[in-house]
Amino acid sequence: MFQRAAKPVGVVLVAALAFAATLAGREWHRADALHTRLHQLTLRQQVAVRAGGVARALFTYDYRNLGTTQRYLSSAATGGFAEREAAQSPAVQQQLRRAKAIGSAQIKEINVSDVTAGHATAFVVVATRVTSASGASNGIAYLHLDLRLVGQAWKVDDVQNLNAAS
Repeated sequence: MFQRAAKPVGVVLVAALAFAATLAGREWHRADALHTRLHQLTLRQQVAVRAGGVARALFTYDYRNLGTTQRYLSSAATGGFAEREAAQSPAVQQQLRRAKAIGSAQIKEINVSDVTAGHATAFVVVATRVTSASGASNGIAYLHLDLRLVGQAWKVDDVQNLNAAS
């Protein structure tokens, strides 16, 4: 009799182990998918922070101390953007000093579209205010930023002012 009882117990044990293995496999898959999603969200957050910081820096300056803005932009730039910033900076700084310009910016919106294989794209809407010797003006800037992962940091490779493109 014990031999007959052993067969159903064995079948139940095998079925229970198969069920447990199936559940464990499904939970592992869910945990892996969650880990991937969290990693993607972290990358998007890092891109958004860098894109917002650069967008703000482009419109935040004081003609009496332009070095702070320039140092930040230089540290956040790579590729073509770094080259253009270095080439255009002296002329831009001269114009800002001559106009006694002080600019401020507030980020209104950041949209990160793609983050893949060390490349990212972001769109930033910036409210700007410039005060100079000739008065004050307010505006809205729409920026398209391409970013590259350099080491462990996202750096801006290109910036397009979409206002200027229209």
